[in-house]
Amino acid sequence: MNGVMRKRKAFWIGGTLTGLSGVALARLVATGLEGHLATMALAAGFTLVIAGIAIIASATRREPSEAFVNTGNGTADGDGRTP
Repeated sequence: MNGVMRKRKAFWIGGTLTGLSGVALARLVATGLEGHLATMALAAGFTLVIAGIAIIASATRREPSEAFVNTGNGTADGDGRTP
């Protein structure tokens, strides 16, 4: 990992743990349940997997201006001016 990625180690660890817990919920726990509860556990597991992938994806962004979703002041380059 380079310097930028190393600074976001919490995102990598958190995303990995979130994704793995989703897989465990969907594949291990949901198979032992029955009916509506199994469906809910399966859906929750899939949701956790997607959330884990999203967390890891946010760790790979190098610059705030490369963000697809802007959470700043409404500008992509952060200069404070509106487009």
